[in-house]
Amino acid sequence: MNRLIVVFWLICVSTPALAASVFNVDRVFVDTQAPSATEAREIAVRDGQREALTIVLQRLTPEINWPQLPVASTLAVENLVEGFQVSKEKTTTNRYLAELSVQFKADDVLALLRGQNIAVTTSQNRPALLLAVLEDAQGLQLWGEHWWESAWKQEDLANNPAPLVTPLGDLDDTIIATPEDILIGSPEKLDQLNRRYGTQASIVAHALADIDGQLGVTVYIFGANESDVIVRTYRSNQPHAEMAAIATGEILKLLSERWKQSAGVVSDQVNELRVRANYGALEAWTAIRKILRGSDLVQKLSVIEMSVNYAYLDIAYIGSISQLTANLEQAGLQINETMNGWQISTIMEPQS
Repeated sequence: MNRLIVVFWLICVSTPALAASVFNVDRVFVDTQAPSATEAREIAVRDGQREALTIVLQRLTPEINWPQLPVASTLAVENLVEGFQVSKEKTTTNRYLAELSVQFKADDVLALLRGQNIAVTTSQNRPALLLAVLEDAQGLQLWGEHWWESAWKQEDLANNPAPLVTPLGDLDDTIIATPEDILIGSPEKLDQLNRRYGTQASIVAHALADIDGQLGVTVYIFGANESDVIVRTYRSNQPHAEMAAIATGEILKLLSERWKQSAGVVSDQVNELRVRANYGALEAWTAIRKILRGSDLVQKLSVIEMSVNYAYLDIAYIGSISQLTANLEQAGLQINETMNGWQISTIMEPQS
């Protein structure tokens, strides 16, 4: 028996982490009662997968279109599931509790939305660095564990349309910046932290918890090409930590809606574009083709002419040219209109 337990544990921890995707949902908590533990588990998995599908459909579409979405309880959700994992299981004779991670088949999920004239966003924004600053009776807190940071870590940050990265909060972070540095939006300090975590934008989420039970949240968005402020106030008889869970969910939804407004496309409209792909080496040409074929917006790619250091391509894509440009830039390609027509290259390759 001990040998079996050890082997199972080794298999679990050696499973590679899944890549972030809007079609993956983590942290689905289930708690079900039934006449037996086995029946409770079956019901919990079914209901958890339905909840996960609803999350995915809402991620893909603007909030204004949610009333048009298919109702998960009316669908054969199990046919849309690519795979799922179960963790933190607890059972009694008639109760089952667990946390699910569910991965869906992208093409099958998108088929549910086809023909409804709804803008769909399948790509994610570049990850931004989340800096959760708490201000309460103990003063300003940024590094180290506190309930405001814990509330964010309960969210599915990686698979969100606007993904967020949480810092380590280790000694190096504390040396780089103080809570005061972050609240004033010090460009130097934010730039150092972004370089450390490979991000290009910072989300400073400042929670002010007063003694009257009110929770005020101000979110500052610091990006290379944008800046904005989101302000929300929450008041209830609940503890601040419980209100924080409501606040983080709402803010994540707002950040996602911002991204979907710029990246959402109606999949029924296909456009065509001829581009010259410039590359200095075979590796760059391979990278260009791989990125184009992997883009959610590119429907068809045809090579028209090819030379030693360039090729002419016809790209059939959905959405607008600005959306295609942003989508490819996210993946490492730059595309520009020049006097000689549209040209594309890897970010590191110069345009001709």
